[in-house]
Amino acid sequence: MHIEMLQHFQQVVDAKSISKVANETHISQSALSQMIQKMEDSLGYKLLERSNRGVEPTEMGKIVLKYSSTIIKSYEKMQREMRDLELRTHTIRINADKSLVNYSLPCALYKIKRRFPNNKYELHSSSTEDIVKEVRNDLCDMGVTNERPVAEDLEIRKIGREKVVLVASKSFAIPDAIEIEQLLQFDLIALANSRYITGPLKSELKKGGFSENDLNILFEVDAVSAVKSSIHNHYGIAFLPYSAVKKELYTGDYKMVTIQNVELYHDIYIINKPQAFMSSASCETVDCFMEMGEDSFC
Repeated sequence: MHIEMLQHFQQVVDAKSISKVANETHISQSALSQMIQKMEDSLGYKLLERSNRGVEPTEMGKIVLKYSSTIIKSYEKMQREMRDLELRTHTIRINADKSLVNYSLPCALYKIKRRFPNNKYELHSSSTEDIVKEVRNDLCDMGVTNERPVAEDLEIRKIGREKVVLVASKSFAIPDAIEIEQLLQFDLIALANSRYITGPLKSELKKGGFSENDLNILFEVDAVSAVKSSIHNHYGIAFLPYSAVKKELYTGDYKMVTIQNVELYHDIYIINKPQAFMSSASCETVDCFMEMGEDSFC
């Protein structure tokens, strides 16, 4: 089975249409249908079904889809490594939590790149759970996360920590300093899937005799940019990593709200295979992260 078959199968499932993919890839519809039929004959199972919602994978097709993504990524990584060997360069792929990719890590990679100018770095966003899988399956060289995952077969080390701050628009009606019980009076915009923020916050609420349920959470959004847009529109206040709002605090668009006797931080971790299974370029990058520590992040 050719890798091209898996790529086209994945495209058809995503588009829910054989004809659409045929047009986009400049392959005749009959040729693409025959390619998928050849896959089904090779595997011995029907992989696609037509319905009023378009083309959909069968249960067997869903299994093929699950593994095809890993196979395609492995194939692409193999191609990169072969190209690197030919060009005598080293491409290092780092997968990280989205907030780190958008704010903290570019500064760190700038410093690392200056130390290792011959290395090429690629930075991609992923969830913590997926990062663990991707490191295990050699789909990336290392991962950087906002929380410590459970993965006994991988090396997981703390490389820094970042402050979490409560921010509001400069004209939002809230004092510059509040007690923790006053926090319950204001509308909060929450960043979804941010245990690295909610974990420390829950601990501080518990000390004051409160719980997360006492907070007036207006809504959750899954991107820092959406939280910031809500702050700009005066919908409420929010807890965010300092690096994500540093610019707005400097320009005066936001103000930081201090909670008396409360300071929130989250740790940052690097995840990689044991160094015996890593390239020398990846090892020196991990060592550089460890050496710079919190100074890695601007």
